[in-house]
Amino acid sequence: ERARGLEPGTLEKTIVEFKKDYVTIQDDGTEDDLAYMKLLNYNHKVVTNNMMRSFLGSRIAQFLSSVHPYSRTVYISRHGESEYNVSKKLGGDSGLSPLGREYAPRLAEFAEYVICGGAEQFACFTISSKENKAEKLKSGLSRVPRGGQTGGIFAKKAWGAGVEEGMQLVRIQRGYGQPFEDAPHTVAELVEIAEGYSGPLMLVFVDSVGKKQECARLWTSSLRRTKETAALIRHPTVPLPGGKSWEQMSHRVYRTLDEVYAGEFEGLTYEEIKKLNPEDARLRKQDKLGYRYPRGESYYDIIARLDLPMNNLETYHEPTLIIGHQAIHRMVYAFLTGMAREKATEISIPLHTVIRLEYDGTGSLQETRYFLGPKRLDEDDGQSML
Repeated sequence: ERARGLEPGTLEKTIVEFKKDYVTIQDDGTEDDLAYMKLLNYNHKVVTNNMMRSFLGSRIAQFLSSVHPYSRTVYISRHGESEYNVSKKLGGDSGLSPLGREYAPRLAEFAEYVICGGAEQFACFTISSKENKAEKLKSGLSRVPRGGQTGGIFAKKAWGAGVEEGMQLVRIQRGYGQPFEDAPHTVAELVEIAEGYSGPLMLVFVDSVGKKQECARLWTSSLRRTKETAALIRHPTVPLPGGKSWEQMSHRVYRTLDEVYAGEFEGLTYEEIKKLNPEDARLRKQDKLGYRYPRGESYYDIIARLDLPMNNLETYHEPTLIIGHQAIHRMVYAFLTGMAREKATEISIPLHTVIRLEYDGTGSLQETRYFLGPKRLDEDDGQSML
């Protein structure tokens, strides 16, 4: 009760109220003909009776045996911008575009500091080559923030793009395509680095450093663009009690997370589909949830193949990052938030953004979105109608 912020005795009062309307299943054999489940302390002990005699009963038993009342966090992100996103084509197995390849290292930094490192705030700020980098750094950074903390470089004012006063600079990138590296210890050293080349400077800020490492998981689809997006995420070994160890962000590939298959329309843009087959374009607009691409899939097919990974996700306590696709993440988001699937077909899962869904174990959900960049010049990636 204390852990959930409830007054002492609240749960006992709830049980008393339940007893006014409900009675427990009898243990004397008189109700053995019924199909039922008993869950003691959620899934610590599960008793089933006649549940396995039907398909529906067995699936209900499987699901209820997986759920738990403990807090957990799920992060969902689309792959970085792909070559097909640039040309606004559907489906395919294209690789990342230059902007998508810039998103991959930023996501790796996010995974290390937020998902595994426990930071709550994260921002990736770019100082362009056209700006006066030295002046920007000198005016916006300090060795000592308001809290009096030392041992790093901190933002002494809000910069925008998610950078707030007091956030610590932890990593820098000297131009596009370069690896991230640890930030120097002084502003003077950082200014010297910035003046040493003419390209842009990327800065990673977080609100806290050095928290206890959290064991975390990583899922992707089997398609090239999600694997390339996850390629730079690090996998250090975390020691556990009892001499055990955990491979951080161990990469698990699910074919069931692949993007909706567009069948005969794979590799086409929606404008091309309208010209080639206007009747299919009309039918899809009329019933987006139920429409199936010729020799392809519908959203109902996605829901069916997401059943296994979503059941597995319910059993996890560790933070999990899922790198997927627009249509897939619409249904994943709907499942995790309780949104009606009819509405979910229209929501936008933007590129280069991580959506954090945090549960406290009591049914309360908190959503946070982190835009990591880089910003795309054309926000239409051709997937909104998917």
